[in-house]
Amino acid sequence: MDNLARVGREGHLIGYEYPLSLAGQDRYYEARLSPWPESGQLILVVRDITERKRIEDEVLRLNAELEERVATRTAELAAINKELETFTYSVSHDLKAPLRGIDGYSRLLLEDHLEQLDEEGRLFLRNVRHGVDQMSQLIEDLLAYSRMERRGLNGIPVEFGALMGRILAERAKDIQASGAQVRVEVAGLVARADPEGLAMVLRNLLDNALKFHQPDQPPQVEIRGQATGNLIQIAIQDQGIGFEMRFHDRIFEIFQRLQRAEDYPGTGIGLAIVRKALHRMGGSIRAESAPGQGATFYLELPA
Repeated sequence: MDNLARVGREGHLIGYEYPLSLAGQDRYYEARLSPWPESGQLILVVRDITERKRIEDEVLRLNAELEERVATRTAELAAINKELETFTYSVSHDLKAPLRGIDGYSRLLLEDHLEQLDEEGRLFLRNVRHGVDQMSQLIEDLLAYSRMERRGLNGIPVEFGALMGRILAERAKDIQASGAQVRVEVAGLVARADPEGLAMVLRNLLDNALKFHQPDQPPQVEIRGQATGNLIQIAIQDQGIGFEMRFHDRIFEIFQRLQRAEDYPGTGIGLAIVRKALHRMGGSIRAESAPGQGATFYLELPA
């Protein structure tokens, strides 16, 4: 009886599992004892469950192997994140330090030795300072992109009207300088999102809508939204230069640009940050556009 394993009792049914060696082979059997209806007698049913036990053991082995792989992968990811932190520190300190030097010395040249430079020399120096500004912005965007992988984006109720009000206040001078018209209809909409991450998303999309306008027309931007079931849908529409839809997926990849930096300044990282932030908040983004007919970016977030 020591090698019997009781497997359960259902009503008057009692079951046991036990191993048995037959002809040098180990097999497993299940015995179930239950009353015969209206007879007062018992009936014993014995089944060979060797194959079932083999499958159960295999499942246990695979689960243990999977847990080991998960633990190994978790350790590898922790090491990668540590390397990323080191890289971020290096970028923010080691690369920005020489840029600050170039920026400072070029500014001193313009301030203190401008008269000693001819027009071509002044142009060269201004181009150097412009390049420094672009490189500094690229570093900041790269840092923002790398931090997005590590920071936890906590989902809390965020009211779109209040958030857009703050963003528009931040961009008030740029909007006024460009003569842009921005219409917002998102009052009362609340999504579960990370406030800082969502602000980064909306700020990037608004900046793009203001930047990629027709050369001879001031920017026209409309931001509207609606609640649909358990989702909040936001549309950010402009009347700008637009793009061909065959480039739809490309615009959300890092360092991918459709226009020359000379025509429309930027680092090619903004929309990659937008997509990453939304995915980490359980949301999504897509766009509809055509060349010369503007673009509309559609956001979805859990309500």
